[in-house]
Amino acid sequence: MSNRPTLKSCYDAHVVDEHNVLLLAKDGADLLTGRAYANVIPLLDGTRTVDELLGSLAHRLPAAEIFYVLARLEDMGFIRTAPPATPPAVAAFWETLGVDADVGARRLRGARVAIHSLDPSAPQEILMSALSGLDIHAEQTAGEVAIAPERGLSVLLVDDYLNPKLEAYNRSFLASQAPFVLAKLHGPSAWLGPVFRPGHTGCWQCLAARLRQNRVIETYLERLHQRPIPRPYPHATVPPAAAAAAHLLSTEIVKWIALDGNCSLDGSLISLDFTTLATERHALVRRPQCIACGAGESWRARAPEPVRLRSQPKTFTQDGGYRACAPEVTLARHAHQVSPITGVIAKLHAASFAEPSIAPVYISGQNTAMMSDSLSLLRTNFRGQCSGKGKTDAQAKASALCEAIERHSGVFQGDEIRVRHSYRELGERAIHPNTCMCFSDSQYAARETWNAQQIKMNHVVPVPFDEHAVMEWCPLWSLTEETFKYLPASYCYYGYPEPSRSLPCLADSNGCAAGNCVEEAILQGFMELIERDSVSLWWYNRVRRPRVDLDSFDEPYFAELRSYYRSLGRDLWVLDLTTDLGIPAFAAISASTRARPQAITLGFGAHLSPRLGILRAITEANQFLPLVLERDREPSRARPAEDVVDAWLRDATLEDHDYLVPATELPPTRAADYSTWHRGDLRDDVDACVRVAAEHGLETLVLDQTRPDIGMHVVKVVVPGLRHFWRRLGPGRLYDVPVKLGWLQRPRREHEFNPVSIFF
Repeated sequence: MSNRPTLKSCYDAHVVDEHNVLLLAKDGADLLTGRAYANVIPLLDGTRTVDELLGSLAHRLPAAEIFYVLARLEDMGFIRTAPPATPPAVAAFWETLGVDADVGARRLRGARVAIHSLDPSAPQEILMSALSGLDIHAEQTAGEVAIAPERGLSVLLVDDYLNPKLEAYNRSFLASQAPFVLAKLHGPSAWLGPVFRPGHTGCWQCLAARLRQNRVIETYLERLHQRPIPRPYPHATVPPAAAAAAHLLSTEIVKWIALDGNCSLDGSLISLDFTTLATERHALVRRPQCIACGAGESWRARAPEPVRLRSQPKTFTQDGGYRACAPEVTLARHAHQVSPITGVIAKLHAASFAEPSIAPVYISGQNTAMMSDSLSLLRTNFRGQCSGKGKTDAQAKASALCEAIERHSGVFQGDEIRVRHSYRELGERAIHPNTCMCFSDSQYAARETWNAQQIKMNHVVPVPFDEHAVMEWCPLWSLTEETFKYLPASYCYYGYPEPSRSLPCLADSNGCAAGNCVEEAILQGFMELIERDSVSLWWYNRVRRPRVDLDSFDEPYFAELRSYYRSLGRDLWVLDLTTDLGIPAFAAISASTRARPQAITLGFGAHLSPRLGILRAITEANQFLPLVLERDREPSRARPAEDVVDAWLRDATLEDHDYLVPATELPPTRAADYSTWHRGDLRDDVDACVRVAAEHGLETLVLDQTRPDIGMHVVKVVVPGLRHFWRRLGPGRLYDVPVKLGWLQRPRREHEFNPVSIFF
């Protein structure tokens, strides 16, 4: 029992009446009910011993009841042993953080802080003064960075978190297992932290990897000039701002010491924008593959592992696909990956001009799938963004997050598993890339003239593949044959470090998908391949397909969305594009009913569940709505002349593209017309897809692109022979299947295909 029971300084007691006491604190209040509390608490000012309390209250309460109240207050953390030696305001601060004030003060007196500055303008003296004022032994170091002794902390002040000297400093701290904190106190935005703790948090190299990925402009300039490019505005500040940042940093250092290695900067970077006073927390992600604190070279030298499917029950099937968990769970699990500083996703926000209650659309970050090797690609990268769709806000947001992670994971980083051979040397293990790309001989023959006319990279024709050329290949696991096959690394990863004009194949996102488990990701990727193949067969052959009777489905959202479109003066319909593979595939199409331009929008989807396939198609069409509504509300706004999407919205008409209109000679397809694929396990669905492909002579391959520092499973599913919906006019399904299905009486000739290419 406390000798002189004292109400902690962080509480302010108010007796409401003879039976109730309110204890006010920083984050709220506690109500204590009972006559004993109302009598005892006002006397807990630290001036009375327990015996004196008993004497003062003897005429009101029995001793047993007083002892009980004191014990309860101590158990609940409201009182302390005796009045603190520290000033009440300081004591209240420590007690608010859950540490005894005297313990905190004692830890500060024994602490050592070594401050080393790589920024000549950093306000070191202010930081030193603030720390010394709390009895901390702080010292400035010159030359090489000093490592603080045990229970101490080293502070590195920099003007750029990618200062080359930090690499050697990081090695020293890792070798000594000593913690240090990084800070940039100048600039329009101060950066505080993180505190790096070897063995517990990521290291500076982990942070640097993310910083480099988020510096697209600097990366372009460094490649252009072959030298490091410092941040352009490190000293755009005023002295009070830098001083404020120094005081905030000193507060966090003090908290780290007093709380025995715990503070807001532990594994986190806090940015403070002095122009708006907005603060953001950015997580330091520990990278298992890190070259300094992780697996490093052993990760690069790892052997490929087969993709072994495991039982994964479906727990969410309402929207977007079959999932192992609800979208809210996915968002919570990966929210820390959203940050313009330390994240793989720069931003995640709702699209403007969208109606979130019925047609939610989210935008995520910059699409880093297109790397910044040239100014034109850099310009494309700025405009390229990932977007998410769904019938609910959570699904649309999770969709945008997953797509951004998918794109990031597919960017070449240099530690991917690769072998170096020629196609001929690999023999049967190699897959000819054009069995996946499906370009025609005439496309290769005219590639230079064609490519010069292209605004976007989507339809660029690469150089012909040389079967004798030695190049890097990546292993893909064949779910069909249960063995490894190989495709060129430039086909498997974006931004492969060779000039794109000399590569025989370029990576794209077809078949790429992210998921909460590998089975979920494979299923999503396979469905995208089915979708694109179905669209290609319909679009380039310009065949009329039947309308889908949306009213025949038990899905209220279909009617709600069509009603919303009508309120916008637009019609919305869905075509059935299902091919010989039998997996339901759809195109959702919308056009203005008011006047020209018709602003035709498109969305595609395929799924084992026809309801989900339609949902995917119509919610993808929703992704065009913000652009369409922006055009309606700002018709005079200038738009880039090379914007092919804008040109389509402005010029395309249903009269010119009658294949977008339902075939009136064909009866509408109804929900009952589709085969049932209902299973309770994602693994069973993947197995079914592999069997369907095999029955049509198609092999299913999987490249695991999962990055260990992200944790979300990402795959690239490849089925050679299935068609991309970009302009790939080689022989195969594009010619054969429409005739096989009776869509056409004879195969189209290449010059007869739709002259308009899919533009997204």
